[in-house]
Amino acid sequence: MDFAHSTHIQDLLNQLRDGRVEARDELIAHAMERVRALARRMFRVSPALRAVEETDDILQRTLLRLRRSLGNIQPTTVRGFFALAARQIRWALQDVARELAATPLIYTGVHSPESSVRNPEPADPGAGPTSLVEWTEFHQAVERLPDEAREVFDLVWYEGLNQVEAAALLGVPLRTLKRRWRLARELLSQALYGEPPDG
Repeated sequence: MDFAHSTHIQDLLNQLRDGRVEARDELIAHAMERVRALARRMFRVSPALRAVEETDDILQRTLLRLRRSLGNIQPTTVRGFFALAARQIRWALQDVARELAATPLIYTGVHSPESSVRNPEPADPGAGPTSLVEWTEFHQAVERLPDEAREVFDLVWYEGLNQVEAAALLGVPLRTLKRRWRLARELLSQALYGEPPDG
């Protein structure tokens, strides 16, 4: 996240605070590209999912969540906006993953094996889940992380910032950011697989 980009988001937040409602739409548009990338990533666990749920549905759900949230809560900082956006993105993805994992595919009458069976092999949570069951558990586990670890995971994984950008946004040394990122991955791996990730 370069300085100009951060400054633009802050400017939009200031405009929203001053009553310019159009700024809300611009802030939401900023979040939508990341939502689209994460939705496509989730759907890749099963090609059959495209017949049941489209990426646009997740985009619509997240858009409505963000619009409602920004109507009730107006973040005053870029950090606050990212926290709000990541939470709404996580909840929208979690809802869809839960619904799809529990719903038989209409045209076959059965669950898609690759989307409903949990991978028994430990994986690196930073790389993302490999089944819809894991996607649901993954988002729930992120929600339970300690605040500092969750904020870092939100910024890096849900918002797509690199570690240097996340450290700058949080105002912490890069080594501190790396330690929190490692802790988040370890806690998620223990929650999902019962052991820390390799490496």
